Amino acid sequence: MSVERAPVAELLARADGWLEEARADGSVRAGWSLPTDALIVIGSAQRLAVPGAELRRSTGGGAVSCDDRYLMLDIALPPGHPLVIDDVGRSYRWLAEALLGALAAHGADLRAVTPEEAAALPAAERALARLACFAGTGTYELLTRAGDRKLVGLAQRRRGGAALLQAGMYAAEPRLDVAGALGLAPAEEARVRERLARVATLAEVAPGFAGAPPEAAGLIP
Repeated sequence: MSVERAPVAELLARADGWLEEARADGSVRAGWSLPTDALIVIGSAQRLAVPGAELRRSTGGGAVSCDDRYLMLDIALPPGHPLVIDDVGRSYRWLAEALLGALAAHGADLRAVTPEEAAALPAAERALARLACFAGTGTYELLTRAGDRKLVGLAQRRRGGAALLQAGMYAAEPRLDVAGALGLAPAEEARVRERLARVATLAEVAPGFAGAPPEAAGLIP
């Protein structure tokens, strides 16, 4: 399976373009990618302490180190597609199940965060995810069964009834210091840094997956 290699800005533009195509002509697009550079990418409503040191993505959530170790999956679905349901959180279920199976084939022992579990998280936990994506957990994101370490983060954007679903996972430890870029008070930065240090990588839990992920279109039921 091919994985597109390009600068982060080009990969973000590709994903947004696929969403527009899905909305305009009903096409379904899916693909994996790995950046050739390294930038901190922030959510659509987020700000960093040093403006200009980051790129902004169209989906929400917190900051991510997008580097040559960050394997990304983009899937664009058109309006009316049966997988595009009104409940945004629950619309990740099929993708989580597909990724669970694909990663299990490489030895990963994972579980998905249920909607009920995500809804019961304290406000402080939800705030961590808004700061740095991999410092918190959301509905149907994938954690290791041993230690509840996050492996797969999820994001989504809707436009004109079309949906762009994104998944991201690290092949190895991320390169950039996301916690230090957020301009947080020392205690809060330490908490974010501690959570990011617990992120699981494909090298640890699913060796070989990053080099040969499954056909992206084949993940769509």
